[in-house]
Amino acid sequence: MRGAGDYWVIYYLVIVASVIVLLALNRPTFSAATYVYLLAAIFGASIALALFVVIVLGWIGFMVLLIPRRIKELKEAGQRELQRQWLAWNERRLAAERDGLTFDEQPPTGPAGNKEA
Repeated sequence: MRGAGDYWVIYYLVIVASVIVLLALNRPTFSAATYVYLLAAIFGASIALALFVVIVLGWIGFMVLLIPRRIKELKEAGQRELQRQWLAWNERRLAAERDGLTFDEQPPTGPAGNKEA
């Protein structure tokens, strides 16, 4: 996962947007001393919001990479299992042929029920 330093642009955009919105909406109701407290509150809130955004973006990126990889691993595991079943079936078929026995066992099928070669 990426570090918080990689998302510094988000942090500054949140600060600027917060300052602009809060000052524009509440300008007539604030005194001069209130602006200092307002800026401190905006700064603190923007840090929390920026870190939250970093965590969310990091996890979304992680999941975007993780899910396709896991799907690929599951498909490969299924293919290996099907190959193992085919090899075992063929071994039994060849053993029956060597012993002169009839072999009427159905070959393994794929996940959709179709016979795979």
